[in-house]
Amino acid sequence: MKINFLKFAVVLITIIFSNNAYSQKIICTDCHENLISNSVHNKIVKCSDCHKDILSDNHEKGSAKTVNCTNCHAALNKQMNNDVHINIMNVDEQKAPTCKTCHGTHQIKSPSKVENKQKTYCSKCHKTEVLKSIYHSNKGGNESCNKCHNEILHKSELEKSVHSKLSCSNCHSYVVNNIDNHKKAPKDGILADCYLCHSNIAKEHKESIHGLSLTEGINEAAQCWDCHGSHSIVIITNKNSLIYPTNLVKTCGKCHDNPEFIKKHSFAVKMPSRMYSKSIHGEIVASGKEAATCITCHGSHDIKNRVQTGSKIASVNIPNTCEQCHKKVVEEYKQSIHWIAVKKGVRESPSCNDCHSEHSMQAINPSNKRDAIKRIQSNTCLQCHQNLLLSERYGLSSNSAGNYEDSYHGLASSRGDKNAAMCVDCHEVHKILPKDNPASSINKNNIVITCKKCHKNATDIFANSYSHVSQVASAKNIEDIIKTIYIWLIVIVVGWMFLHNLAILFHEIVVRYKKSKTEIRIPRFTKNELFQHTVLLTSFIVLAITGFQLKYPDSWFGKGLYVLGFDEVIRQWVHRISAVIMIALSVYHAVYLIITSRGRDVLKGLFPKISDIYQAINNMLFYIHLKKKQPEFDNYNYMEKLEYWALIWGTLIMGITGLILWFPTIVGTWAPIWLIKVSQIIHFYEAILATLAIIIWHWFFVIFHPSEYPLNFVSINGTMPVVHYKEEHKLKFYNVIVEWLEVKKGIRNSKKQNNFTKLFVSSIEKNGITMDAFVQNELNTDKELAEYIKLKGL
Repeated sequence: MKINFLKFAVVLITIIFSNNAYSQKIICTDCHENLISNSVHNKIVKCSDCHKDILSDNHEKGSAKTVNCTNCHAALNKQMNNDVHINIMNVDEQKAPTCKTCHGTHQIKSPSKVENKQKTYCSKCHKTEVLKSIYHSNKGGNESCNKCHNEILHKSELEKSVHSKLSCSNCHSYVVNNIDNHKKAPKDGILADCYLCHSNIAKEHKESIHGLSLTEGINEAAQCWDCHGSHSIVIITNKNSLIYPTNLVKTCGKCHDNPEFIKKHSFAVKMPSRMYSKSIHGEIVASGKEAATCITCHGSHDIKNRVQTGSKIASVNIPNTCEQCHKKVVEEYKQSIHWIAVKKGVRESPSCNDCHSEHSMQAINPSNKRDAIKRIQSNTCLQCHQNLLLSERYGLSSNSAGNYEDSYHGLASSRGDKNAAMCVDCHEVHKILPKDNPASSINKNNIVITCKKCHKNATDIFANSYSHVSQVASAKNIEDIIKTIYIWLIVIVVGWMFLHNLAILFHEIVVRYKKSKTEIRIPRFTKNELFQHTVLLTSFIVLAITGFQLKYPDSWFGKGLYVLGFDEVIRQWVHRISAVIMIALSVYHAVYLIITSRGRDVLKGLFPKISDIYQAINNMLFYIHLKKKQPEFDNYNYMEKLEYWALIWGTLIMGITGLILWFPTIVGTWAPIWLIKVSQIIHFYEAILATLAIIIWHWFFVIFHPSEYPLNFVSINGTMPVVHYKEEHKLKFYNVIVEWLEVKKGIRNSKKQNNFTKLFVSSIEKNGITMDAFVQNELNTDKELAEYIKLKGL
């Protein structure tokens, strides 16, 4: 009985307390409107189902805790483990969206009734790009990817990456949404959805040259993973980052130093990364110190070419770019006439990179500072200020740089005088101003101070007397008058000296020629051969002059011929006609050598022999006084043979290459592609070789040799004194005597007598001397000849 009473009491107490609790039932609409009237939750859930922490009407405003949606949506919560938003929460909780961010609070619509889910749910954060896979989906888990892809490789990479807490589907949503056929190339080259999270960077990238190129369908243009890597992306301050300063040049060079890539996309700058690596900036960065990198000058995600708006490398913006490091220098430059012109749109006016280069910038080393300044002066200052086109376009003096080079300063500097004034010494380095600017270093009020940097005692007269052009009109008139007087003085005086000595030269030639006619002379050339020599000499000289006029049109003789009417049309036809004459002569000469007895005799005598080598060696030993006796030569010595066969070789080479250059279209498919260009090279250098050989070798023996000066008359009449012939061709002279004696004594048939021997005998007898008397006289006066005859058994 007692036990039953106790049970009854417990139940009664429970009911009483229970009734008290329910008696405190909260009616939210007493204070709040029905906020979920239009929500999918209306009539399905009560306020207390979500706000379980609110126990009475007496709660403070705003005291409700965050609703845990997973109490009802447990299945979706499991799916969210693959959601990029959850993974972002692991990285940065403040940036990660919650259920409320996308679905709202009380006015939650059923997803099935939302027509444009992307606009409704995503547009609050993603203004342009949206994920291509379905949210709260079981698709795309790492397990699915690992079935095909190397889990170990990607896992090891991802563990070190800033994206280590993301799943595959977070970045590769396109693949997740096209899981059955994702092996095919993704549409528009979309491999990953970086823009989803990095929207601000995406805006910059889309407007960059890389982004615009991608828009135009150039899928090789740099995308996020090309620069940052794919699965192994690390923060930019990590030394392993592809965009860490020491790695950046290699990263950019993957495309910009790729010859095939450069050719395909017609890059204006070839191998910029390689040039940068050898520059002062590249060397400093490579050593681990801070200096300008690709990003410093070109930007990172907002890289633009020169003509794009906002480009950091546009001429007008380059100083601002360089100013990041070189503030003082840029401040000076921005006061210069060059910068003023750049701002006005004068594209030829130099900006920083025009003088210092972009990628191959070199430091000005204090130890060889003047050498560096001279190099910059030659490559920049003089190149612009000697440009006739720029001078005409902007009304500048085209003689200023040339006048400097002709001055003592310019000449001394070109010869290595490091103390000689260069452009920057007078005009300053960056703050270059025109002379009418009061702040200019060459202004009339400042020029003396400028000169005193080198000339301590410089005066106003001294300072103004030296300039690129005369400062005073009256001074220029005096200079011009003096210059004109001296030019005419040189022409008259030197011209008179030339004519005076020319008359003496011709007189001596005539006197010597007349004297030589009294001597016994033997033929060296026949009339036929003399004609061939004259035609050869004339055609060769004309070919040389007209050929070098084409190659050197600005030379004194090139300009002189042009003044005389030798324009290109006249020049080329004179050259070609001379070439045809020389070729025709060569053919005639070949026939002459074959069909005439004289020609065969000449060819036989000119044919090289082993003895020529020994004679050349012994002859040189004689002239350097290592041998007392000079070797004896036949009708043609090694010098004449060398010259003759060089002429044959040169004529053949010049003829073939000349015809190829004259008729380049005759070169058909049978010829290698280099034939025409190589022919041009050979034609030019063979011309130099032939011309120098004629001047140095041939003309020495016929003009400048002491025994021949002022002229060997063989080239005029084809004959030479017998005494002279004996000195130069003793061996042949002795053999001629031997042949004549053999014929006289009946040992040799007269028909087999050498052609030259016949000419020799005929010439002696024409001088009124019998051959018997001539030979007897030689035997009496020449003991060597007598011994030679005796050895021959005659």
